[in-house]
Amino acid sequence: MAAEEEMYEKSWILRHIMDRWVGSKEIVAARRKLTLVRELVENSETKSQLNSFATGSMGEGFLMEGSDHDVMFTYKHVIVLCPDHEMTSSPDIKNILMVRDAKSRPGYVTLELDVRSQAYHPNLIRSMVPVGDRYFISSEMFQALNIDRCRRDYQLNVEAHGPAANILHENSKVDFDFVTCFKSPDWPKEANEWISRPRLHGWPDPALRNEIVHEGCQLVPMGDKTSADTFLQWRISFVTSERKLIFSLNHIQFLVYGLLKYVLKQISETMEQLVGQTDILTSYIIKTVIFYAVESTPNLLWQEKHIFYCFMWCLSILIAWVKAGFCPNYFISENNMFLGKVHGENQQQLLRFLIDLHNKKWGCLSVGTFMQPSLGQVVNEIRALGSPDIRLPPPASLERKLDATVFNELALIYCPPDAVPVMLKLLLESKSDIDEFLAYTTATEGLSNAALETFGDHKDFRGNKAKYKTLRKCRNQLLPLAEVCGSPGLLATYHYQIGNLTKALKICRYMLSSKKVYMKAMDKYEDLYCGREYTMLYKSHEVYAAPIIIGKSASQFCPSQLHLELSKLSRGDFLFISPLPYVIFLSFLCYHELGDTMRRDAALVHLRAAKYGKHHGGYKNWIVHNMLGICYEMVGDTQRALREYRDSLTVQVPDQYKNPARRG
Repeated sequence: MAAEEEMYEKSWILRHIMDRWVGSKEIVAARRKLTLVRELVENSETKSQLNSFATGSMGEGFLMEGSDHDVMFTYKHVIVLCPDHEMTSSPDIKNILMVRDAKSRPGYVTLELDVRSQAYHPNLIRSMVPVGDRYFISSEMFQALNIDRCRRDYQLNVEAHGPAANILHENSKVDFDFVTCFKSPDWPKEANEWISRPRLHGWPDPALRNEIVHEGCQLVPMGDKTSADTFLQWRISFVTSERKLIFSLNHIQFLVYGLLKYVLKQISETMEQLVGQTDILTSYIIKTVIFYAVESTPNLLWQEKHIFYCFMWCLSILIAWVKAGFCPNYFISENNMFLGKVHGENQQQLLRFLIDLHNKKWGCLSVGTFMQPSLGQVVNEIRALGSPDIRLPPPASLERKLDATVFNELALIYCPPDAVPVMLKLLLESKSDIDEFLAYTTATEGLSNAALETFGDHKDFRGNKAKYKTLRKCRNQLLPLAEVCGSPGLLATYHYQIGNLTKALKICRYMLSSKKVYMKAMDKYEDLYCGREYTMLYKSHEVYAAPIIIGKSASQFCPSQLHLELSKLSRGDFLFISPLPYVIFLSFLCYHELGDTMRRDAALVHLRAAKYGKHHGGYKNWIVHNMLGICYEMVGDTQRALREYRDSLTVQVPDQYKNPARRG
């Protein structure tokens, strides 16, 4: 009885620690909603030939140390069909690929270019390999083309990592992979067993299974490593289905999944020393473990008091697979994912290590070096101190954390004008406060971006009346975002560009004197806005300041002093500028044009101070240094300007490749 009480107490502590590390149920749900909104807006852009889909830990709702940020891109105008598929005409589909046998283990196919294709995509042409009188697409050639394009367009260090291209950021701890692949609406025959598999505990339920089957699959550029010839082989992927399954887990199941990922990170260094490789147990295998564990157990088992027991059950499944040398793919159970990897001496070494880990029981959470102190140490320290109150913070604190998550993630979403109808439809369908906020705010951003792109149209009209109507339309498109986000930086820029410097300065002064979240610490936010039943729209208006996001197509709207930064952007790239330094910079430009040297110099001092800001300063935004350098140039201080440009190169952030100071 005492042992059971100890287990429950430790499990209770473990659950609440994981809640803080991984995120509460509400925060995880918010991250997922933000991911779905980001995909909706990105995939509504008509000019883009690719659809994006967030994969990896962050796409699933995690945000913990070591979480990877992965994206899958699928071609909009390419479709992969099974041989028995009845093709209906579609103006969007210009290239048809047919699935053919790859003569390998289940889960791999070859892709033949169908004669019904209309206009071949350049990457398909460059990847075509003749086989007799037919043409197949080489996975190796296709992936090499995508990696070369990324290196050329974005000047990034990119390496092949399985079917993915891994972007190696020297200045970021976040691992970023992207996979470019093809979509198939057909469910592969190799996975038919998954549909009819007996499920004693009802997971996944029939509705979700039907949804997954109708989703089809993806074909990623990766051959079977155990095959003699991988040149033409493509792997069947179910990544979109897997995310649906992860989203269907209850919160305890999701936390156990996070616990498995944590242990995998902790033991990765030991794995390399033991068997000579770190990827013998991949995160995909861990995901497969949680799927089989949830499918084979009743939902009632997955409770807070059983969280460690559930974790140990998952570890037992993994041990059984290693012992058998067979890890079944969740959708294609005949596909042994251990084939060619777990065998011989490394199988025995791995098995002994995992059994020893399992035998340590709670001690297994103290193994490893990736995160310090280890999770096991934290649990023991809290118990030793008499189990202080480690439960989730009170509702007001949770609300503050949730709002901060939404505001921070929303700042990273760029909404093109094409996405406005999609967001308005989402707004009509919204059923919660956060859904309404995300849809409305994103729609207003899309309107603002339409204004940025069409701002220069007034120059094409001769009459003042026509010019005025065009400019008024532009201003009206900017107003909703300035109102809902309380972030009028773009509106101030509009007035600056049309020569109304007094109005631009008035807006800047308002923004500098207000209590925006990016300008002040959030310590008072909880007292002022949480627990009062305020809507997200109201709180956003009061405290949120959206960043300035400008792309090449908005060059006529952007102040000319930043045109060099715009000119160095690659296609589809954007400048992200924190609101506070931008507004100070714009104030400097206004005072400079007015000839008010005293206030101009005061703005310069203010911008120099903002460079050291915690949330928006130069240590994490290279463009702050560049704006300061531009200001120094304008006042004739060349030496300080050069110093700022040099300092901008030292800022360790992933988007450093956009910095024009790198290229002279």
